[in-house]
Amino acid sequence: MPSLSARIILALTVVYGGAVAILAILHSDAVGTFAAIGGVVIGILWVLRGLFFKNQA
Repeated sequence: MPSLSARIILALTVVYGGAVAILAILHSDAVGTFAAIGGVVIGILWVLRGLFFKNQA
């Protein structure tokens, strides 16, 4: 079973994906910028989790 930190980041990833989808459906001009910045932030969170919790499955 994933640890609490993995579940939190996974939930943030799902919510972020939903936000990008909503922006795309609404034809927002900011969807590209939002997707790029958010993708980098979510990616950094996953990397940091991997570095600090690498002994946990």
